[in-house]
Amino acid sequence: MLRYALKRAVASAVLGSVLIVSSLSVFASPSQKAKKVTQTFAFFGCNRIDQKDWEATRKENPSSANIPQLRQNLTDIAHLAPNTVFFGGDLVIGYADDNGENLRSQMTGWFDLVKTLPRAPKTQYVVFAGNHEVNRKIGEQRLPNPKMDAVWTDLLLPTGYLPFKREYPTPHNSPKDNLVSDQKALTFSFNRGAVHFVVLNTDTRVTTKDPKTGETKIAMIPTQWLKQDLDAAEKNHKIKCVVVMGHRNLVAPANAKGEAPIDPECTNPTIEVFKSHPKVRVYVCAHVHAFDITEIGTSGVKQTIFGNGGSKLEKEWNPTRGRTFGFGYFKVYSDGSLGVVPYLRPEPKNYTEMSSEQVVPATPEAEIILPVR
Repeated sequence: MLRYALKRAVASAVLGSVLIVSSLSVFASPSQKAKKVTQTFAFFGCNRIDQKDWEATRKENPSSANIPQLRQNLTDIAHLAPNTVFFGGDLVIGYADDNGENLRSQMTGWFDLVKTLPRAPKTQYVVFAGNHEVNRKIGEQRLPNPKMDAVWTDLLLPTGYLPFKREYPTPHNSPKDNLVSDQKALTFSFNRGAVHFVVLNTDTRVTTKDPKTGETKIAMIPTQWLKQDLDAAEKNHKIKCVVVMGHRNLVAPANAKGEAPIDPECTNPTIEVFKSHPKVRVYVCAHVHAFDITEIGTSGVKQTIFGNGGSKLEKEWNPTRGRTFGFGYFKVYSDGSLGVVPYLRPEPKNYTEMSSEQVVPATPEAEIILPVR
């Protein structure tokens, strides 16, 4: 552990110089630390294990989650006691070509599991879907599953894992997005103090057909609604910071290789919306099984990936600090700037390792400040 700690300290220093040189961010200065923290939240996504690994343990683990990593993440986060924890999709294997039976079974197991794990009394949980929850696989094809929007909504609404007061797009209030159904448990926004949070369903079902498949085009975002929502946040003088989240990454990460970013047909309009809304500080996502911070073109917004929640890490992610699981801890300051603290623990030899010697508490890296733009 001492050798790992020294390695991590060196890596943090190297990472710091890289981020400063590339103008991605700056580390917290004494003046920054003197500012008041008005809101805190944690985020991680991609905690499900692989199908072949689940087959051997599904009787003991109906959720298909990486239980030891999930338990340790929530234990670590409970000690920090943030205002909110966001679970950023790909929580379970899903991907079944059925009427929702597999998703219902796995998510029921997931809810039952999470209820047994540590949680600070003041912390609210917010859960949103990834591609594994709302899509299906037919051979090598990944396609939208028309049943999953309703199934996901039915599962989430009774849990309390959604903000009670939230705005969301519907075919009526956002006609140009060509939505198939309302998004009340899939895409939504809400306020917490001076922070406006937006959760995007990055696999939104639309009436537009993909000529390659004849079905709904995969990985769409309700961009018209997003613009309307952010317009209102920009005009609200009480809102100092906007945090946008989604499961899929908008651009390729700088330091890892995984699944490609979502279709430019949807990515480019979303990035254009970010450009014209300066309160947007960050786009937080998962999908790529790694930790990464990358500039989103010339938008001034940083894409922060915490997809290292427990799923098998990307083969081609080999950071200097070593391969790690963990989560992000975010601090919103009174001026609207945002601090990002990666909490990381070393990857065990077996990613589903259960022993306490291998699954250790995550330790914080240096805080990275995303300034007001």
